Amino acid sequence: MIKNYTIIFFAIFINSCSYPEMVRNELIYDNNFETKNLDNIAGGGFTIFNNSTVLGNFNNDEFYINLNDVGEHNYIFVSFDLYIHGTWDGNNNGFEVNDRADKWILEFNPPNNLYSDPENDIFETTFSNSPCFSNYCLKQSYPESFPNVNNPKTGSFFNELKNICSDDFFGTGPTTLYKIEKGFKSSGNAISLKFADKLYQPNAIDKDGVIMAKCDESWSIDNLKIRIIKYE
Repeated sequence: MIKNYTIIFFAIFINSCSYPEMVRNELIYDNNFETKNLDNIAGGGFTIFNNSTVLGNFNNDEFYINLNDVGEHNYIFVSFDLYIHGTWDGNNNGFEVNDRADKWILEFNPPNNLYSDPENDIFETTFSNSPCFSNYCLKQSYPESFPNVNNPKTGSFFNELKNICSDDFFGTGPTTLYKIEKGFKSSGNAISLKFADKLYQPNAIDKDGVIMAKCDESWSIDNLKIRIIKYE
C-alpha cells in the first residue's frame, strides 16, 4: 500500500538519477454520498449507516467508477472508508468441506493502460469479524493480499460498530471500519475501478433472500476520493 507521495518520488529519482518535478497533484473525485450522487458510478444503491449515507450494502455484488477526460498523469491514489458488516470469516469459514474465503477485491484497469503488471492492478484480500477463542481465530489477509494470514480486524480504524441489521436476525455481527488507501501506476485519459466481493455463506439463514444474506455478511463504502499525480 502506498501511503504517501514521498515513496513514489524516491522511486522515480532512483530510476532516473535526477529529481522529478511534480507538475500535477489534483483531487479529481470526492464523494461522501450524502447527496446520493451516483454520477460516474455503475451499480449500487444507498444505505444509512453510522449516521451517514453510504454506498451499499453489497453482498456478492460489485460496483464500478469510471472517469473520463482526466488528463495526463502517472499515478492514481484511491482512498475510502470500508465498512465490513456481519460475520465475515476471513481466509476460511471453519468448515472442512467446500471451505472458501470471504474475499474483497479492488481492481484497477483503465483503458490504454501502459502498465500491464497484474499484481499492481488487482488487490484481493479477506476480512474476518470472527471473535478469537483461546488460540483459535478465523484469520484474515488484510492489510496484505490473500492468502497472507493476520489476526481478525488487523489494520482496522474502528471496530464493534453497530450491526447492519437488527439483532433479531440470528447470526448477524458487528461492523468493522477500515480506512484504505491504494496507489496504482496509471496513464491515458480515463480511470476505471471495480469494487467487488466473493462471499461464502453456507450457514446463512435464508429468511428473505438477498436481504438476509446481507445481514449475515456485507460491505459498504463511504468518503470515496481519487487523486491523480503527474511528474516530469
